[in-house]
Amino acid sequence: MEFDDALDIAERQLIDGATLQELKEAAQDLRALSRESALADLVEQKIASIETRRTNSCMPPSSSF
Repeated sequence: MEFDDALDIAERQLIDGATLQELKEAAQDLRALSRESALADLVEQKIASIETRRTNSCMPPSSSF
């Protein structure tokens, strides 16, 4: 299995049954417990990655001149 495939599977498992808003709230709760939470860092990075992917996939293709 390629690393990217494993990453995609992990992403789906991370968000399975949870909305991004719920994950953001969970990260905030982790921060309240520990300001330097490595788990909160991971969750926030994954959320940012998902949001970037969604934004990029919704953008129309750029035209070439």
